[in-house]
Amino acid sequence: MAQKNKKEYEFQSEVKQLLNILVYSLYKNKEVFVRELISNAVDALNKVQFELMTDSETEDPGQDLRIDISFNQNQNQLIIEDTGIGMTRKELRENIGTIAHSGTIGFLKKLSKSKDKERLDLIGKFGVGFYSTFMAAEEVHIYTKSHQKGSLAYLWKSTGDSNYTIEQTVKKKRGTRIEVFLKDDQKEFLEKQRIKTILSKYSKFVPFPVYIENEKFQAAEAIWSQPKTSLKKEDYVEFYKFFTNLQEEPEMHLHLSSDAPVQFNAVLFVPKSSMEKTGFFRSPPGVDLYSKKVLIQKSSHDVMPEYLRFVKGVIDSEEIPLNISRETVQNDIKINRIKKHIIKKLISEIVKIKNKNWDPYLRIWDHFNRNFKEGVVSDFENRERLSQLLLFHSSKSREDYTDLDSYLERMPEQQKEIFYTSGPDTEAIEKNPALEAFHKKDLEVLYLYDPLDEFVFEHLGEYKGIKFKLAESAKIEVEEDKEKKKSKAYLEDIKRFVQYLKELYGDKVADVQISKRLVDSPCMLVHPSDGPSIQMERIMKMTNKDYEFSKKAFEINPDHDLIKQMVRIHKKNPKSKSLKQLAIQMLDNMRLREGLVEDVDSIVSQIQEIMLQAAKQARTSVGKKTSEKK
Repeated sequence: MAQKNKKEYEFQSEVKQLLNILVYSLYKNKEVFVRELISNAVDALNKVQFELMTDSETEDPGQDLRIDISFNQNQNQLIIEDTGIGMTRKELRENIGTIAHSGTIGFLKKLSKSKDKERLDLIGKFGVGFYSTFMAAEEVHIYTKSHQKGSLAYLWKSTGDSNYTIEQTVKKKRGTRIEVFLKDDQKEFLEKQRIKTILSKYSKFVPFPVYIENEKFQAAEAIWSQPKTSLKKEDYVEFYKFFTNLQEEPEMHLHLSSDAPVQFNAVLFVPKSSMEKTGFFRSPPGVDLYSKKVLIQKSSHDVMPEYLRFVKGVIDSEEIPLNISRETVQNDIKINRIKKHIIKKLISEIVKIKNKNWDPYLRIWDHFNRNFKEGVVSDFENRERLSQLLLFHSSKSREDYTDLDSYLERMPEQQKEIFYTSGPDTEAIEKNPALEAFHKKDLEVLYLYDPLDEFVFEHLGEYKGIKFKLAESAKIEVEEDKEKKKSKAYLEDIKRFVQYLKELYGDKVADVQISKRLVDSPCMLVHPSDGPSIQMERIMKMTNKDYEFSKKAFEINPDHDLIKQMVRIHKKNPKSKSLKQLAIQMLDNMRLREGLVEDVDSIVSQIQEIMLQAAKQARTSVGKKTSEKK
């Protein structure tokens, strides 16, 4: 019977890489594998507990839910057994033979380069904890029998190389038994006290009884059901580490208890780091839903909005039925009330941190700012609360962040709008001619580096009654310098020059105007009053090749030397070929700056022609000077 249906399988390539790292790892804290196996056992027990509540056909329904740890000194075996949900042959292959997470390749690269502590955290974050067993094991056997009625039992074997086998075996009861054949230098894990110490360190809050050689391990009570007054910060930190399988502390926690309108207890955490920020994968939901301390949904999609997927923790309510389905959860009035209450409290708590403890909030912002922005776009009910969390750089806060409240406090009394502009970085933004008038009048402009920021402003529309306004379309005028006051003749000449440009540019621009906002630049493109920024238009063009850029007005600075020279040329010879080239190039320069030009080759040819004419003119000038000297 032991050899019946025995088949050999090859590990997924990513698993091979992982095993190669772990089997030959010099990692010091190899005890982490015990934590991982206990965590897997707890997960299996949670799952079968739910099945027992909802399915009368579950195998061995009267079996106690427990974890047993024992030792076989003669065989160098550490044995961890649970009465959980068990696995079928197919589930063994899916759960043990592959790594389901996307971004695995990037994870493996980081794991191979990481230091000891980082490696420990990464193992937990990626849910590949079972494989950590091979840091201490020469070989691993898994005996398992599924909870499904009439299921067969299977034995999985591997020495941590490229292959594993699965064969039919004998196991009387539902659950999973893992036999770890320890390496000769890892016999410390055969000591009862050593295992107790590991459990106390990592698995203090296990919700099921754990027995070590038939002696019950004293676990702590579910933390969310205890009164806040009886708990210390250390208690929350220990629970967080147990719950997340991480060794880092949380950035913050929130403990909520309510009896009305719905009874519930909750403990929620904001982590210190984000795996999404590293670019590995999109974080799964991090909050578990319980009823009467029984797990209903692991990593529930329904108790927190998608943008708060980074939040970890537990929500437990005695008013939720144990046999509730996911479809019912989505539409359950009580759960929706709990959800609304918790979201408001959580956001308010983060706002408090921002207002009182700037440095911790900057860490939260650094990791989860895009989540908050997603929330502003998607969560109408909490949009105003979330907008208090937004941070930006600005023309008056280039190095440090500013929030919208601080911006409003600095606003001059006569200012009626919140000005912003966008670009890839500060250097690029501050070369924007549109900002010259703002600098001259000492008006603050918010700098938006993230394209998502504009969607945020579009959905907000305003903040505390003050509307957002794109700097490139704002009507900010600079008072004329009395010393630069223009003569009536020049004003007439420049009006004719403007008309010339209108005819020359045609439908390439919406209009040509004399600027009252430019200070140092010769010209600029002005965006439509309610149009998107050029950065947003570029994104639209990337996603839709048929998208047409909005028509922009072209403004010229009558005080700039280039414009003065061109006005003089136009007055002397309106049909000048050189003037036409300069005028076309002047517009193309602005279109190039904003990324509106597709035919770059023709512009390069045009620039070369202008350079040729300038070279000829310089040569003529040099020739005249030489003749005069003679």
